[in-house]
Amino acid sequence: ELVEQAGAVFEVANTIRGLIENHWEFPKGIDQNVNNLKRKRDQLNGQKEDIESRTKSELRPRKKVKKEVDLWIENVKRINGEIPNLESKVRGSSFFSRGFLVKNVRKKEEEVEELLEKGRFSDDLVVNDLSWIGQVLPTPSLVVETVKRKKNEIMQHLRNDEVQKIGVYGMPGVGKTSVVTLVNNELLKGEIEFKIIVWVTVARKCSVIELQNKIAKAMNVSISEDEDETLRAGMLSEILSEKGRFVLILDDVWERFSFEKVGIPESSKGKLVLTSRSLDVCRRMDCQVVKMEPLSNEDAWTLFSDKVGQNLMSSTDLLPIAKSIVERCAGLPLVIVIVASSMRGEDNLSIWRNALAELNRKISSIIDVKDKVYQQLRFSYDRLKDRRIQNCFLTCALYREDSGILKEQLIRDWVGKGLIEEMGSLEANMDKGQAILRTLVANCLLENVGNERVRMHDLVTEMAKLITQDLYE
Repeated sequence: ELVEQAGAVFEVANTIRGLIENHWEFPKGIDQNVNNLKRKRDQLNGQKEDIESRTKSELRPRKKVKKEVDLWIENVKRINGEIPNLESKVRGSSFFSRGFLVKNVRKKEEEVEELLEKGRFSDDLVVNDLSWIGQVLPTPSLVVETVKRKKNEIMQHLRNDEVQKIGVYGMPGVGKTSVVTLVNNELLKGEIEFKIIVWVTVARKCSVIELQNKIAKAMNVSISEDEDETLRAGMLSEILSEKGRFVLILDDVWERFSFEKVGIPESSKGKLVLTSRSLDVCRRMDCQVVKMEPLSNEDAWTLFSDKVGQNLMSSTDLLPIAKSIVERCAGLPLVIVIVASSMRGEDNLSIWRNALAELNRKISSIIDVKDKVYQQLRFSYDRLKDRRIQNCFLTCALYREDSGILKEQLIRDWVGKGLIEEMGSLEANMDKGQAILRTLVANCLLENVGNERVRMHDLVTEMAKLITQDLYE
Protein backbone atom coordinates (compact mmCIF):
# COMPACT_ATOMS: atom_id res chain seq x y z
CA GLU A 1 0.00 0.00 0.00
CA LEU A 2 2.79 2.38 0.90
CA VAL A 3 4.42 1.67 -2.45
CA GLU A 4 1.19 2.34 -4.31
CA GLN A 5 0.67 5.60 -2.39
CA ALA A 6 4.20 6.69 -3.05
CA GLY A 7 3.76 5.88 -6.72
CA ALA A 8 0.58 7.99 -6.89
CA VAL A 9 2.32 10.92 -5.17
CA PHE A 10 5.24 10.60 -7.55
CA GLU A 11 2.86 10.61 -10.54
CA VAL A 12 1.12 13.76 -9.30
CA ALA A 13 4.46 15.41 -8.69
CA ASN A 14 5.54 14.62 -12.25
CA THR A 15 2.30 16.05 -13.60
CA ILE A 16 2.77 19.28 -11.60
CA ARG A 17 6.39 19.50 -12.70
CA GLY A 18 5.30 19.05 -16.34
CA LEU A 19 2.74 21.79 -16.02
CA ILE A 20 5.27 24.15 -14.50
CA GLU A 21 7.89 23.35 -17.14
CA ASN A 22 5.43 23.81 -20.01
CA HIS A 23 3.43 26.79 -18.78
CA TRP A 24 5.49 28.62 -16.19
CA GLU A 25 8.29 31.04 -16.96
CA PHE A 26 10.31 33.22 -14.70
CA PRO A 27 8.20 36.42 -14.60
CA LYS A 28 11.08 38.86 -14.68
CA GLY A 29 10.20 41.87 -16.92
CA ILE A 30 6.51 40.93 -17.31
CA ASP A 31 5.42 44.43 -16.29
CA GLN A 32 7.51 45.87 -19.12
CA ASN A 33 5.97 43.33 -21.51
CA VAL A 34 2.50 44.48 -20.48
CA ASN A 35 3.47 48.09 -21.13
CA ASN A 36 4.82 47.14 -24.57
CA LEU A 37 1.56 45.32 -25.27
CA LYS A 38 -0.48 48.42 -24.33
CA ARG A 39 1.73 50.62 -26.51
CA LYS A 40 1.19 48.38 -29.52
CA ARG A 41 -2.53 48.24 -28.69
CA ASP A 42 -2.66 52.04 -28.87
CA GLN A 43 -0.85 51.91 -32.21
CA LEU A 44 -3.42 49.36 -33.43
CA ASN A 45 -6.32 51.59 -32.35
CA GLY A 46 -4.80 54.49 -34.26
CA GLN A 47 -4.65 52.26 -37.33
CA LYS A 48 -8.28 51.27 -36.72
CA GLU A 49 -9.37 54.93 -36.66
CA ASP A 50 -7.58 55.54 -39.97
CA ILE A 51 -9.25 52.49 -41.53
CA GLU A 52 -12.68 53.63 -40.33
CA SER A 53 -12.08 57.13 -41.74
CA ARG A 54 -11.04 55.65 -45.09
CA THR A 55 -14.08 53.39 -45.08
CA LYS A 56 -16.39 56.31 -44.40
CA SER A 57 -14.91 58.33 -47.27
CA GLU A 58 -15.08 55.40 -49.73
CA LEU A 59 -18.55 54.20 -48.76
CA ARG A 60 -21.17 55.28 -51.28
CA PRO A 61 -24.66 54.15 -52.17
CA ARG A 62 -24.57 50.65 -53.65
CA LYS A 63 -21.19 49.97 -51.99
CA LYS A 64 -20.40 47.90 -48.89
CA VAL A 65 -17.35 47.34 -46.69
CA LYS A 66 -15.20 44.36 -47.65
CA LYS A 67 -15.70 41.31 -45.47
CA GLU A 68 -11.99 41.12 -44.59
CA VAL A 69 -12.11 44.74 -43.37
CA ASP A 70 -15.17 44.03 -41.22
CA LEU A 71 -13.47 40.95 -39.73
CA TRP A 72 -10.28 42.92 -39.04
CA ILE A 73 -12.21 45.64 -37.20
CA GLU A 74 -14.09 42.98 -35.19
CA ASN A 75 -10.78 41.36 -34.17
CA VAL A 76 -9.38 44.73 -33.08
CA LYS A 77 -12.48 45.28 -30.94
CA ARG A 78 -12.10 41.78 -29.46
CA ILE A 79 -8.47 42.25 -28.56
CA ASN A 80 -9.25 45.67 -27.04
CA GLY A 81 -11.52 43.85 -24.60
CA GLU A 82 -9.01 41.08 -23.81
CA ILE A 83 -5.93 43.20 -23.05
CA PRO A 84 -7.40 45.03 -19.99
CA ASN A 85 -8.46 41.67 -18.52
CA LEU A 86 -4.95 40.25 -19.01
CA GLU A 87 -3.35 43.37 -17.51
CA SER A 88 -5.64 43.10 -14.49
CA LYS A 89 -4.62 39.48 -13.92
CA VAL A 90 -0.91 40.35 -14.08
CA ARG A 91 -1.25 43.27 -11.67
CA GLY A 92 -3.24 41.22 -9.16
CA SER A 93 -1.19 38.01 -9.23
CA SER A 94 1.56 36.72 -6.95
CA PHE A 95 5.11 36.18 -8.18
CA PHE A 96 4.47 32.49 -8.79
CA SER A 97 1.11 33.03 -10.51
CA ARG A 98 2.65 35.63 -12.81
CA GLY A 99 4.89 32.93 -14.20
CA PHE A 100 1.85 31.30 -15.79
CA LEU A 101 0.88 34.58 -17.52
CA VAL A 102 4.17 35.32 -19.30
CA LYS A 103 3.26 33.25 -22.38
CA ASN A 104 -0.23 34.80 -22.47
CA VAL A 105 1.24 38.30 -22.61
CA ARG A 106 3.72 37.26 -25.31
CA LYS A 107 0.97 35.57 -27.38
CA LYS A 108 -1.29 38.62 -27.10
CA GLU A 109 1.57 40.83 -28.24
CA GLU A 110 2.06 38.60 -31.30
CA GLU A 111 -1.68 38.86 -32.10
CA VAL A 112 -1.50 42.65 -31.99
CA GLU A 113 1.58 42.66 -34.26
CA GLU A 114 -0.23 40.36 -36.71
CA LEU A 115 -3.27 42.69 -36.76
CA LEU A 116 -1.00 45.68 -37.32
CA GLU A 117 0.47 43.92 -40.35
CA LYS A 118 -2.91 42.81 -41.74
CA GLY A 119 -4.33 46.32 -41.26
CA ARG A 120 -2.08 47.78 -43.94
CA PHE A 121 -4.82 47.62 -46.59
CA SER A 122 -3.44 48.92 -49.88
CA ASP A 123 -6.58 48.35 -52.02
CA ASP A 124 -10.05 49.85 -51.72
CA LEU A 125 -11.88 49.02 -48.52
CA VAL A 126 -15.31 48.74 -50.20
CA VAL A 127 -16.84 46.66 -52.99
CA ASN A 128 -20.06 46.81 -54.99
CA ASP A 129 -23.13 45.75 -53.02
CA LEU A 130 -24.90 43.45 -55.46
CA SER A 131 -28.06 43.49 -53.34
CA TRP A 132 -28.63 47.12 -54.41
CA ILE A 133 -30.68 47.78 -57.54
CA GLY A 134 -30.96 51.20 -59.13
CA GLN A 135 -29.40 53.54 -61.64
CA VAL A 136 -28.40 57.17 -61.24
CA LEU A 137 -30.02 59.19 -64.05
CA PRO A 138 -28.66 62.31 -65.77
CA THR A 139 -29.53 65.39 -63.75
CA PRO A 140 -32.25 67.37 -65.55
CA SER A 141 -31.38 70.83 -66.78
CA LEU A 142 -34.47 72.50 -65.33
CA VAL A 143 -33.77 72.35 -61.61
CA VAL A 144 -35.19 75.52 -60.06
CA GLU A 145 -36.80 76.22 -56.69
CA THR A 146 -40.28 75.18 -57.84
CA VAL A 147 -38.98 71.76 -58.91
CA LYS A 148 -36.87 71.37 -55.75
CA ARG A 149 -39.89 72.07 -53.56
CA LYS A 150 -41.90 69.39 -55.35
CA LYS A 151 -38.99 66.97 -55.01
CA ASN A 152 -38.90 67.60 -51.26
CA GLU A 153 -42.66 67.11 -51.06
CA ILE A 154 -42.39 63.72 -52.74
CA MET A 155 -39.46 62.72 -50.50
CA GLN A 156 -41.53 63.62 -47.45
CA HIS A 157 -44.30 61.30 -48.64
CA LEU A 158 -41.73 58.54 -49.15
CA ARG A 159 -40.64 58.90 -45.53
CA ASN A 160 -44.25 58.60 -44.38
CA ASP A 161 -45.16 54.97 -43.60
CA GLU A 162 -48.82 55.82 -44.14
CA VAL A 163 -48.27 56.68 -47.83
CA GLN A 164 -47.62 53.82 -50.26
CA LYS A 165 -48.48 55.39 -53.63
CA ILE A 166 -47.62 58.86 -54.91
CA GLY A 167 -49.04 60.27 -58.14
CA VAL A 168 -47.32 63.27 -59.77
CA TYR A 169 -49.55 64.85 -62.40
CA GLY A 170 -49.45 67.92 -64.59
CA MET A 171 -49.61 69.14 -68.17
CA PRO A 172 -47.02 68.13 -70.81
CA GLY A 173 -43.67 69.87 -70.41
CA VAL A 174 -44.31 71.00 -66.83
CA GLY A 175 -41.43 68.96 -65.35
CA LYS A 176 -42.98 65.73 -64.03
CA THR A 177 -40.19 63.52 -65.35
CA SER A 178 -37.55 65.98 -64.14
CA VAL A 179 -38.80 65.99 -60.57
CA VAL A 180 -39.02 62.21 -60.27
CA THR A 181 -35.55 61.96 -61.81
CA LEU A 182 -34.30 64.07 -58.90
CA VAL A 183 -36.22 61.80 -56.51
CA ASN A 184 -34.62 58.71 -58.08
CA ASN A 185 -31.12 60.12 -57.66
CA GLU A 186 -31.84 61.31 -54.13
CA LEU A 187 -33.04 57.84 -53.11
CA LEU A 188 -29.84 56.29 -54.46
CA LYS A 189 -27.85 58.37 -51.98
CA GLY A 190 -29.27 56.09 -49.31
CA GLU A 191 -30.86 58.79 -47.16
CA ILE A 192 -33.98 56.64 -46.88
CA GLU A 193 -33.55 52.89 -46.38
CA PHE A 194 -34.54 51.57 -49.80
CA LYS A 195 -32.16 49.10 -51.44
CA ILE A 196 -34.16 48.73 -54.65
CA ILE A 197 -35.08 51.74 -56.78
CA VAL A 198 -36.60 50.70 -60.10
CA TRP A 199 -37.24 53.20 -62.89
CA VAL A 200 -39.58 52.24 -65.73
CA THR A 201 -40.83 54.46 -68.54
CA VAL A 202 -44.34 53.28 -69.40
CA ALA A 203 -45.29 53.45 -73.06
CA ARG A 204 -48.55 55.03 -74.19
CA LYS A 205 -49.94 51.63 -75.04
CA CYS A 206 -48.33 49.25 -72.59
CA SER A 207 -49.82 45.82 -71.98
CA VAL A 208 -49.55 43.98 -68.67
CA ILE A 209 -46.92 41.63 -70.10
CA GLU A 210 -44.88 44.54 -71.50
CA LEU A 211 -44.95 46.31 -68.13
CA GLN A 212 -43.94 43.10 -66.35
CA ASN A 213 -41.01 42.70 -68.74
CA LYS A 214 -39.89 46.30 -68.25
CA ILE A 215 -39.92 45.99 -64.44
CA ALA A 216 -38.04 42.67 -64.56
CA LYS A 217 -35.44 44.07 -66.97
CA ALA A 218 -34.89 47.14 -64.75
CA MET A 219 -34.18 44.76 -61.85
CA ASN A 220 -31.85 42.55 -63.92
CA VAL A 221 -34.01 39.50 -63.29
CA SER A 222 -35.86 37.19 -65.65
CA ILE A 223 -39.38 35.92 -65.36
CA SER A 224 -41.23 33.23 -67.24
CA GLU A 225 -41.61 33.61 -70.98
CA ASP A 226 -45.04 32.07 -70.52
CA GLU A 227 -47.91 34.19 -71.81
CA ASP A 228 -49.88 33.54 -68.62
CA GLU A 229 -50.10 36.98 -66.98
CA THR A 230 -51.11 35.53 -63.61
CA LEU A 231 -48.11 33.18 -63.44
CA ARG A 232 -45.74 35.98 -64.40
CA ALA A 233 -47.37 38.33 -61.87
CA GLY A 234 -46.80 35.77 -59.11
CA MET A 235 -43.12 35.45 -59.99
CA LEU A 236 -42.59 39.22 -60.16
CA SER A 237 -44.40 39.76 -56.84
CA GLU A 238 -42.25 37.09 -55.19
CA ILE A 239 -39.04 38.65 -56.50
CA LEU A 240 -40.00 42.15 -55.30
CA SER A 241 -41.09 40.84 -51.90
CA GLU A 242 -37.85 38.92 -51.37
CA LYS A 243 -35.66 41.86 -52.36
CA GLY A 244 -36.75 43.95 -49.38
CA ARG A 245 -37.83 47.60 -49.30
CA PHE A 246 -38.27 49.00 -52.80
CA VAL A 247 -39.43 52.08 -54.69
CA LEU A 248 -40.95 51.57 -58.12
CA ILE A 249 -40.98 54.72 -60.27
CA LEU A 250 -43.30 54.55 -63.28
CA ASP A 251 -42.93 57.53 -65.59
CA ASP A 252 -45.68 58.61 -67.99
CA VAL A 253 -48.60 56.39 -66.99
CA TRP A 254 -51.62 56.88 -69.27
CA GLU A 255 -54.07 54.31 -67.96
CA ARG A 256 -54.99 52.85 -64.60
CA PHE A 257 -53.73 49.30 -64.16
CA SER A 258 -54.14 46.58 -61.54
CA PHE A 259 -51.15 46.12 -59.21
CA GLU A 260 -52.22 42.53 -58.63
CA LYS A 261 -52.34 41.70 -62.35
CA VAL A 262 -48.89 43.18 -62.95
CA GLY A 263 -47.37 41.62 -59.83
CA ILE A 264 -46.57 44.70 -57.74
CA PRO A 265 -47.04 43.80 -54.06
CA GLU A 266 -48.95 46.40 -52.04
CA SER A 267 -47.14 46.19 -48.73
CA SER A 268 -45.32 48.38 -46.23
CA LYS A 269 -42.03 47.34 -47.87
CA GLY A 270 -42.86 48.91 -51.20
CA LYS A 271 -43.56 52.40 -52.49
CA LEU A 272 -44.86 53.46 -55.89
CA VAL A 273 -44.20 56.82 -57.56
CA LEU A 274 -45.92 57.45 -60.88
CA THR A 275 -46.21 60.42 -63.22
CA SER A 276 -49.25 61.10 -65.36
CA ARG A 277 -50.84 63.99 -67.15
CA SER A 278 -54.18 62.76 -65.80
CA LEU A 279 -55.42 63.51 -62.30
CA ASP A 280 -58.04 60.82 -62.82
CA VAL A 281 -55.36 58.12 -63.28
CA CYS A 282 -53.66 59.16 -60.03
CA ARG A 283 -56.91 59.15 -58.10
CA ARG A 284 -58.13 55.83 -59.49
CA MET A 285 -54.83 54.26 -58.45
CA ASP A 286 -55.36 55.58 -54.92
CA CYS A 287 -52.29 57.81 -55.01
CA GLN A 288 -51.27 60.67 -52.77
CA VAL A 289 -51.53 63.41 -55.42
CA VAL A 290 -48.72 65.89 -56.09
CA LYS A 291 -49.53 68.49 -58.77
CA MET A 292 -46.70 69.93 -60.83
CA GLU A 293 -47.46 73.61 -61.34
CA PRO A 294 -45.97 75.80 -64.08
CA LEU A 295 -42.92 77.71 -62.90
CA SER A 296 -43.32 80.99 -61.09
CA ASN A 297 -42.24 84.09 -63.01
CA GLU A 298 -39.07 84.26 -60.95
CA ASP A 299 -38.14 80.62 -61.54
CA ALA A 300 -39.02 80.85 -65.23
CA TRP A 301 -36.69 83.82 -65.61
CA THR A 302 -33.92 82.11 -63.62
CA LEU A 303 -34.11 79.02 -65.83
CA PHE A 304 -34.20 81.05 -69.03
CA SER A 305 -31.26 83.24 -67.98
CA ASP A 306 -29.21 80.19 -67.02
CA LYS A 307 -29.81 78.47 -70.36
CA VAL A 308 -29.46 81.49 -72.63
CA GLY A 309 -26.39 82.82 -70.84
CA GLN A 310 -26.17 85.34 -68.02
CA ASN A 311 -23.86 87.58 -70.05
CA LEU A 312 -26.60 88.20 -72.64
CA MET A 313 -29.05 89.18 -69.93
CA SER A 314 -26.79 92.02 -68.84
CA SER A 315 -27.81 93.90 -72.00
CA THR A 316 -30.40 96.54 -71.17
CA ASP A 317 -31.70 96.41 -74.77
CA LEU A 318 -32.24 92.65 -74.79
CA LEU A 319 -33.71 92.39 -71.27
CA PRO A 320 -37.29 93.54 -71.93
CA ILE A 321 -37.53 91.45 -75.10
CA ALA A 322 -36.20 88.38 -73.29
CA LYS A 323 -38.73 88.82 -70.49
CA SER A 324 -41.55 89.02 -73.02
CA ILE A 325 -40.31 85.80 -74.61
CA VAL A 326 -40.25 84.05 -71.21
CA GLU A 327 -43.86 85.12 -70.61
CA ARG A 328 -44.85 83.39 -73.87
CA CYS A 329 -43.41 80.10 -72.56
CA ALA A 330 -46.29 79.76 -70.06
CA GLY A 331 -44.03 78.66 -67.21
CA LEU A 332 -43.33 75.30 -68.86
CA PRO A 333 -39.71 74.24 -68.19
CA LEU A 334 -39.40 72.18 -71.35
CA VAL A 335 -40.43 75.06 -73.58
CA ILE A 336 -38.28 77.57 -71.68
CA VAL A 337 -35.20 75.37 -72.15
CA ILE A 338 -35.94 74.87 -75.86
CA VAL A 339 -36.48 78.58 -76.49
CA ALA A 340 -33.45 79.64 -74.43
CA SER A 341 -31.23 77.08 -76.14
CA SER A 342 -32.28 78.37 -79.57
CA MET A 343 -31.30 81.92 -78.57
CA ARG A 344 -28.10 81.08 -76.67
CA GLY A 345 -25.14 83.15 -77.81
CA GLU A 346 -27.30 85.39 -80.00
CA ASP A 347 -26.63 89.06 -79.20
CA ASN A 348 -28.18 90.67 -82.29
CA LEU A 349 -31.06 92.86 -81.14
CA SER A 350 -32.97 92.57 -84.41
CA ILE A 351 -32.94 88.77 -84.22
CA TRP A 352 -34.33 88.92 -80.68
CA ARG A 353 -37.06 91.30 -81.80
CA ASN A 354 -37.89 89.00 -84.70
CA ALA A 355 -37.96 86.00 -82.35
CA LEU A 356 -40.51 87.74 -80.13
CA ALA A 357 -42.60 88.68 -83.16
CA GLU A 358 -42.54 85.10 -84.39
CA LEU A 359 -43.48 83.85 -80.94
CA ASN A 360 -46.41 86.24 -80.83
CA ARG A 361 -47.49 84.99 -84.23
CA LYS A 362 -46.91 81.29 -83.78
CA ILE A 363 -44.82 79.75 -81.04
CA SER A 364 -43.72 76.84 -83.21
CA SER A 365 -41.97 79.11 -85.70
CA ILE A 366 -38.59 79.33 -83.95
CA ILE A 367 -38.64 76.17 -81.87
CA ASP A 368 -39.50 72.62 -82.61
CA VAL A 369 -42.48 72.59 -80.29
CA LYS A 370 -44.52 70.60 -82.75
CA ASP A 371 -42.06 67.72 -82.31
CA LYS A 372 -41.23 68.24 -78.64
CA VAL A 373 -44.61 69.03 -77.12
CA TYR A 374 -47.31 69.07 -79.76
CA GLN A 375 -47.27 65.29 -80.24
CA GLN A 376 -47.76 64.73 -76.52
CA LEU A 377 -50.53 67.30 -76.33
CA ARG A 378 -52.18 65.90 -79.44
CA PHE A 379 -52.15 62.50 -77.81
CA SER A 380 -53.82 63.97 -74.71
CA TYR A 381 -56.42 65.47 -77.01
CA ASP A 382 -56.92 62.16 -78.85
CA ARG A 383 -57.29 60.35 -75.52
CA LEU A 384 -60.39 62.37 -74.77
CA LYS A 385 -61.99 60.02 -77.32
CA ASP A 386 -65.38 61.75 -77.15
CA ARG A 387 -65.64 64.06 -80.18
CA ARG A 388 -67.90 66.49 -78.34
CA ILE A 389 -65.38 66.89 -75.50
CA GLN A 390 -62.60 67.40 -78.05
CA ASN A 391 -64.58 70.15 -79.77
CA CYS A 392 -65.32 71.82 -76.43
CA PHE A 393 -61.59 71.83 -75.71
CA LEU A 394 -60.71 73.40 -79.05
CA THR A 395 -63.18 76.27 -78.57
CA CYS A 396 -61.38 77.29 -75.37
CA ALA A 397 -58.50 78.55 -77.54
CA LEU A 398 -60.82 81.35 -78.76
CA TYR A 399 -60.98 82.96 -75.29
CA ARG A 400 -58.16 85.30 -74.29
CA GLU A 401 -59.28 86.49 -70.86
CA ASP A 402 -56.15 86.70 -68.70
CA SER A 403 -58.21 86.33 -65.55
CA GLY A 404 -59.73 83.10 -66.82
CA ILE A 405 -62.98 82.03 -68.46
CA LEU A 406 -66.18 81.93 -66.42
CA LYS A 407 -67.22 78.29 -66.27
CA GLU A 408 -70.92 79.06 -66.56
CA GLN A 409 -70.42 81.30 -69.59
CA LEU A 410 -68.19 78.72 -71.24
CA ILE A 411 -70.78 75.96 -70.77
CA ARG A 412 -73.56 78.21 -72.09
CA ASP A 413 -71.44 78.92 -75.16
CA TRP A 414 -70.94 75.19 -75.69
CA VAL A 415 -74.68 74.63 -75.45
CA GLY A 416 -75.38 77.54 -77.81
CA LYS A 417 -72.96 76.15 -80.39
CA GLY A 418 -74.50 72.70 -80.16
CA LEU A 419 -71.32 71.16 -78.76
CA ILE A 420 -73.25 69.59 -75.87
CA GLU A 421 -76.03 67.22 -76.81
CA GLU A 422 -79.45 68.32 -75.64
CA MET A 423 -80.14 66.72 -72.26
CA GLY A 424 -83.79 67.82 -71.96
CA SER A 425 -83.35 70.75 -69.58
CA LEU A 426 -80.99 73.68 -68.94
CA GLU A 427 -79.96 72.18 -65.59
CA ALA A 428 -79.08 68.86 -67.22
CA ASN A 429 -77.14 70.67 -69.94
CA MET A 430 -75.16 72.62 -67.33
CA ASP A 431 -74.42 69.40 -65.40
CA LYS A 432 -73.13 67.80 -68.58
CA GLY A 433 -70.96 70.85 -69.21
CA GLN A 434 -69.53 70.64 -65.69
CA ALA A 435 -68.62 67.00 -66.32
CA ILE A 436 -66.78 67.98 -69.51
CA LEU A 437 -64.92 70.74 -67.66
CA ARG A 438 -63.82 68.28 -64.98
CA THR A 439 -62.48 65.97 -67.68
CA LEU A 440 -60.47 68.77 -69.32
CA VAL A 441 -59.07 69.98 -65.97
CA ALA A 442 -58.20 66.44 -64.87
CA ASN A 443 -56.21 65.98 -68.11
CA CYS A 444 -54.35 69.28 -67.55
CA LEU A 445 -55.78 70.82 -70.70
CA LEU A 446 -57.49 73.49 -68.61
CA GLU A 447 -56.53 74.84 -65.20
CA ASN A 448 -58.78 75.93 -62.36
CA VAL A 449 -57.86 79.49 -61.31
CA GLY A 450 -60.56 80.08 -58.68
CA ASN A 451 -63.66 82.28 -58.71
CA GLU A 452 -65.45 79.70 -60.88
CA ARG A 453 -63.01 80.29 -63.71
CA VAL A 454 -60.70 78.14 -65.80
CA ARG A 455 -57.73 79.11 -67.90
CA MET A 456 -55.82 77.64 -70.81
CA HIS A 457 -52.07 78.21 -70.82
CA ASP A 458 -50.63 80.07 -73.79
CA LEU A 459 -48.74 77.01 -74.99
CA VAL A 460 -51.86 74.86 -74.79
CA THR A 461 -53.78 77.53 -76.69
CA GLU A 462 -51.22 77.54 -79.49
CA MET A 463 -51.27 73.77 -79.59
CA ALA A 464 -55.09 73.76 -79.75
CA LYS A 465 -54.90 76.12 -82.73
CA LEU A 466 -52.40 73.82 -84.42
CA ILE A 467 -54.73 70.88 -83.83
CA THR A 468 -57.59 72.86 -85.38
CA GLN A 469 -55.42 73.67 -88.39
CA ASP A 470 -54.48 70.01 -88.79
CA LEU A 471 -58.12 68.96 -88.59
CA TYR A 472 -59.36 71.36 -91.25
CA GLU A 473 -56.42 71.51 -93.63
